Amino acid sequence: MCYNGKKASMMPPETAFRPPLLSDAESVARCTQNTLQSDLSFANIYLLREKYGTEIMFHVEHLLRYFGGSARLQGYAFPAGCGTTETIETCLNFIENHAKTQQNELKFCLLSEKEADFLCRRYGKRAQVTTDAGDADYLYLRDDLAFLAGTKFHKKRTHISKFEREHPSWSFEPLTPANAGEAMKVAEQWLIAQGESPALRHEFKAIGTALEHMEQLKLSGGLLRVEDKAVAFSVVSIINPLVADIHYEKCLPEYRDAYPLINRETARMLTTQYINREEDLNIEGLRKAKLSYHPHTILKKFNLTVKPC
Repeated sequence: MCYNGKKASMMPPETAFRPPLLSDAESVARCTQNTLQSDLSFANIYLLREKYGTEIMFHVEHLLRYFGGSARLQGYAFPAGCGTTETIETCLNFIENHAKTQQNELKFCLLSEKEADFLCRRYGKRAQVTTDAGDADYLYLRDDLAFLAGTKFHKKRTHISKFEREHPSWSFEPLTPANAGEAMKVAEQWLIAQGESPALRHEFKAIGTALEHMEQLKLSGGLLRVEDKAVAFSVVSIINPLVADIHYEKCLPEYRDAYPLINRETARMLTTQYINREEDLNIEGLRKAKLSYHPHTILKKFNLTVKPC
């Protein structure tokens, strides 16, 4: 069941996977009321569609996803929705038939522990499960990030105090289509400082798409200024009333100390119980940074391959 205790309204049935469209936002939202995972944010589904070869469809009130690109995600995701065990079984039967028709190996990715257990019971000894720590989501309590209370956040408060002393004129404002162009200029300088790579170039392109289509993707965020100069920004979406997803946080190279401040101010503008800061992709520096904010939970994700009969 969904958090609001109501089942999703019926959606027109689909019979084939297709690329996600901006117009899918509302339909996806109806299927993601019981998730904490960042990969089910509509913004991520849309912005990463080319990177992962993402295709979607809606089947018996569930969102189905297929990842057919050459990146690390391969195969099908577990049906997402507010249906019953019966409708989930119907979706899985559809996925099995699709894999057989397309001559795809029956593989699942981005599974929660509960979903992996469900599939293990369904497929028995045919199920082979693996996990990759780089896929796990970092889930935080919103109040922890908004107030940074207690000794465990002492260093974060110290960094923020130092920034505020050095830049007493700083200000924070909501990110909107009106100031998105300033955020894009920050992203351009961030990319130059990081150096060119296919992965960074893709991320930069996705940021551009996000800022261009904020309203259609239902994105918000914040812009941090020093005097009148934009020095950092964040991009956020609300997956459901329980959890927000931080998609991007970028600072100008010369204002790297602004990261704890943009992080705190973004958390303060949110009203969800949890904030998902996504995965670390096995990047050591990124993992260290995410752990330094003391996550409430690390949401492991699993891959599962079904051996042929």
